[in-house]
Amino acid sequence: MATTSRKPSRFGSLRELFAVYEHCEREGIAIYGGGQGEQSVGRCHIQYLASLFHAETPNDVAPSGYNDPSVPDGLPDSPLDPAPLETGFRWGE
Repeated sequence: MATTSRKPSRFGSLRELFAVYEHCEREGIAIYGGGQGEQSVGRCHIQYLASLFHAETPNDVAPSGYNDPSVPDGLPDSPLDPAPLETGFRWGE
């Protein structure tokens, strides 16, 4: 299976992004979720997209706790299940 890197913010509209996700699924292309140093809501968006569309493939968009130099105990194992918030389009911690 081929693998391709995707940075969702570089695709333009959500429609264009979902078209890429559909193409990759149809063609059997695994997606690597690459971050661009997103902060705040942007980080939540990319984490949520990764959990929905490519939770089983490598990525560099882990929840912020994994970026703490001391890596606290109790962080969930990968892959993370989608955890949508009641409002908005993002992954909730």
